[in-house]
Amino acid sequence: MINNTVSNYREIASLATFAQIEQASVWYFEAQEVAEDVAELLGASLEIGASVVSSFSPRERWASNVAKAYAFANGKPVIGLSNNLAMAQKSLVMGFDALNGQKTNAFARAIAGDHDAVVIDVWMIKAANLDSSKGVNKSQYKELSEAVITIAKELGLTPRTTQALIWIIKRGNNV
Repeated sequence: MINNTVSNYREIASLATFAQIEQASVWYFEAQEVAEDVAELLGASLEIGASVVSSFSPRERWASNVAKAYAFANGKPVIGLSNNLAMAQKSLVMGFDALNGQKTNAFARAIAGDHDAVVIDVWMIKAANLDSSKGVNKSQYKELSEAVITIAKELGLTPRTTQALIWIIKRGNNV
């Protein structure tokens, strides 16, 4: 699977425009600004702010994810998946450790500035030409992450920027 995934990710990355590379290179920095705002509203650390933001990411578009994180940080009601709200509440105390899912944990770390964090979500699974309706297990997640790291080295980019680039190309700009 790893060779096919590397090949698929390489092919997608080869389609990148200058604008997409620029968008990927700033995406997590902009997400970090959101997490910093959330952390400030909560009187908490960046780790907690990023974890809260990530908590609201499952099955949400980015704009909705951000709106829910801000609502939560401002003490307003948040409508959505009850598990996401529970993760956000746990994040207030546990930070990254509140996020048991590989995707949400890696997403929080990437948002908080970990350049080596690789987020594997539905769109990254689709980019690997796998059935995204089933998700991936831990070993598959690791293999997909390693494929992103391989492409990152080839491109001279960080793993999180490479993941963002592949995601942007595969998903498009409808975030």
